[in-house]
Amino acid sequence: MAGDAKKPEVSTRGRSATADAAPTTTFDMPAAEVPKKPRPMSLQPPKPGTSQSNSSKSSRGSSFSASKERARLRQAMGVYSGSVHSGAISTAAISSAAIVGEAIASLSSRSTEMLESMPKSSRSVSGREIESQDGPQTKGSDEDSDDDLADRDERNLEVEKSILGSMPLYRRILTMSALALSVFIGSLDQTIVVSSNPAIAKAFDAMNSISWVTTAFLLASTAMQPLYGRLSDIFGRIETLMAGLVVFLVGSAICGAAKSFGMLVGGRVIQGLGASGLLSLVMVIVSDISIERERAKVTSVFAAIWAASSVLGPVFGGLFTQSKGGWRWVFYFSLPVGGLAGIFILTFLRLPRPAGSFKEKLRRVDFAGIVILVSGVVMIMLALNFGGGEFKWASPTVLCLLIFGILVVGIFVAVEWRIPAEPIMPIRLFKNRNVGIALALQFFMGATIFGPAFYIPIYFNITRNSSAIGAGLHLLPFLLPLTIFSTITGFIVSKTGRYREPAWVGAVILTAGICLLVLFNEHTTTGQSIGILIVSGAGLGILMQPSLLALQTAIQPRDMATGTTLYVALRSFGGSIVLSVLQAVLTNSLTRQLKPVYAEFSKYKDVIAMAVDNQGIIYSDLVPAELRIALVKAYVKALRTVFYALIPFSAMVLIMALFFKHIPLRTRMAKTIQNVKKE
Repeated sequence: MAGDAKKPEVSTRGRSATADAAPTTTFDMPAAEVPKKPRPMSLQPPKPGTSQSNSSKSSRGSSFSASKERARLRQAMGVYSGSVHSGAISTAAISSAAIVGEAIASLSSRSTEMLESMPKSSRSVSGREIESQDGPQTKGSDEDSDDDLADRDERNLEVEKSILGSMPLYRRILTMSALALSVFIGSLDQTIVVSSNPAIAKAFDAMNSISWVTTAFLLASTAMQPLYGRLSDIFGRIETLMAGLVVFLVGSAICGAAKSFGMLVGGRVIQGLGASGLLSLVMVIVSDISIERERAKVTSVFAAIWAASSVLGPVFGGLFTQSKGGWRWVFYFSLPVGGLAGIFILTFLRLPRPAGSFKEKLRRVDFAGIVILVSGVVMIMLALNFGGGEFKWASPTVLCLLIFGILVVGIFVAVEWRIPAEPIMPIRLFKNRNVGIALALQFFMGATIFGPAFYIPIYFNITRNSSAIGAGLHLLPFLLPLTIFSTITGFIVSKTGRYREPAWVGAVILTAGICLLVLFNEHTTTGQSIGILIVSGAGLGILMQPSLLALQTAIQPRDMATGTTLYVALRSFGGSIVLSVLQAVLTNSLTRQLKPVYAEFSKYKDVIAMAVDNQGIIYSDLVPAELRIALVKAYVKALRTVFYALIPFSAMVLIMALFFKHIPLRTRMAKTIQNVKKE
C-alpha cells in the first residue's frame, strides 16, 4: 500500500498572529519522511495470504484506506487538509485552540466527503490558497475572476487575532502612538510654513522666491512617495520607515539651522524625501499588522490625524512664528516628536524581515525605474508650479517641462511593463477593477481635500480680514466632521463588513458639499459657512476608509505595499495638479472681475495690482472703503468660479465610487511580507 499511495502534500500556514508574521512555505514531504507511528490494526497493510479482495483494495490505494490513514495522521500530528504548521512547536501555546478546532473539523465525515469529492486542483486549504498541480496560487491574483474574489471568505469563517490584536495593551498603545506621531509630523510640514513664509522671506530677503519653501517639499515628497512601497518589500518595513524618519529629521535640522535661503530650500527637499515615507509606510504597516475586517477602524485614526495636521499646519506655523523662538521652531518642533516616534518604533514594533544580504537586496532595486519616474514627476510638478506664476502657461519653459514630463512618465510605464523583474509599479495593478477605480478616485479626491483646505482660508482672509491662524480655525467645521465621520465609518465597516455602501453615501454627500461651496459670498454668515463646510467634511470622512479598503481587498497580498503607497501618492499628486489648475482659474477669473474696478478706480491702479499679489493689502490704510468693497466683491466672484471648477472633480469621485465591486473583508491575516528571513 505504501508503494502505491501518493505522497502526502504537506504545507505550513500561519494560524496565529505570531505565525502569520513568520515565513510560511509549501513543500512536499516524501512518504518515507513522515514520522513513523504505530498504526491501528484496522489500518495495517495486508499480510501475505490475506483475502484477494482486501489485498486488491489496498493495492489500489482506495479512498477507504487512504482517507482513514490521512485522518489518523492528521489527528496525531495536528494536520489539516494535508497542511502542517511549520512552527507548531514554538507557537503551540498561541495556536493550540485553532489547531484543535481545525483537526476536529477535518475529521468530520462531511468535510472528508467534500474534500475527497473535489478535484485536487480545486481543493482549498484555508480559504487563502489553492493547492494545484502547479503549486500554490493565491486567491485574488490578476488571473482570478471576480466571482472567485467575491466568495473568498466563504471557506474562511474562523477569526484569528491579528499581530496588532495579539500585542499586550501597553505595547499596542505605544506602537499606535509611534505611527500616529510619524503621520502627524509628516503631514504637518506640508502646510506649516504657509503662515511662516512672510517671516522667512523677511529674514532672508527672498520675497520673490519664497514659494520654493513649499514647492521644494512637495516636489520631493510627491516624486518619492510611490517608491517607498517597493523599497519596503525589499529592505523591510521598519528599516525603510526608520530611514525615511531619519532623513526627515535631518532635513528638519538643516531647515531650522539654515544660514541662507538656498540652505533652507535644500533642507526642505530633504524633509520632503523623508516625509513621503512617513505618510505612506504607516498605512502599509497598518495593513501588515491588522486583518481587513478590523483595519477600517485602525486606519480611520490615521486618516483623521493626517487631515487634522494638514489643515492645522498654518495654525501651528503662526503660533511658532509668533513665539520667542521664531520661525525656526517651525522646523525644530519635529525633532523631539520624531525622535520619540523612532524610539517607540524600534522598541515595540516587530515585523518579519525580508531575507537576503544587503547586496542581494540592492540588486533587486529597480534603479532605472526610480530615475525615470522621479524625473518625469519632477518635470510635471515644476511645470504646474511655474505655470501662471513665474511663467505664462503658454511659455516655452512650461510647455517643454509639461510635454517632456508626460513623455518620460510614458517611458516609465513602458519600462515597467517589460523590463524589470521586480518593477516599482507593477502594471498588473491597473488590470484589477477595484484597484484601478480606487486609484483614480483617490486622484480626484485629492482635489476635493486640498481645494477647500487651500481656498477657504483665502475666502475668510478676504471677507473677514482673518489672519493665518484665524483662517485655519475657520476650517474647523470642515476638519472636525472629517475626523469624526472617518472614525465612525471605520467602526461601522469593521462591524458590518460592508464598505461599498458607505463609499456611495460618502461620495454623494461630498459632491453635495462641494456644490454648496458656490453659495459663499461677501455676506455669508458664520452659521451658514459652518453648515456648508460640515457637509463636505462629513462626506470626505465617510469616503476615506471605504476607498482604501476597496483597493486592499482586491489587491494581492504581495502587492499590498506598492498599491497602498501608490494610493497615498496619487492623492497628493492629484491635489497638487488640481491646485495648479484652480490657481489658473482664479487668476483668469480675477483678471476679468478687476477690469471694471481698474476703470472705476484708475488712480489706485498700483494699489489694486498689489492687492492681487497680497490679499492683506485690501484692509490696509492705502485702500479707501469704496475700493475695499469692490475688491472684496471681485475676489469673492473669482473664488466662486474656483468652487464651480471643483464640482467636476467631486462628480468624478461619485462616478468612480458607484463602480466599486464589493469583495468580502478577510477575517484572517494575509501574508503581505514575502521572502521572509528565518529567525
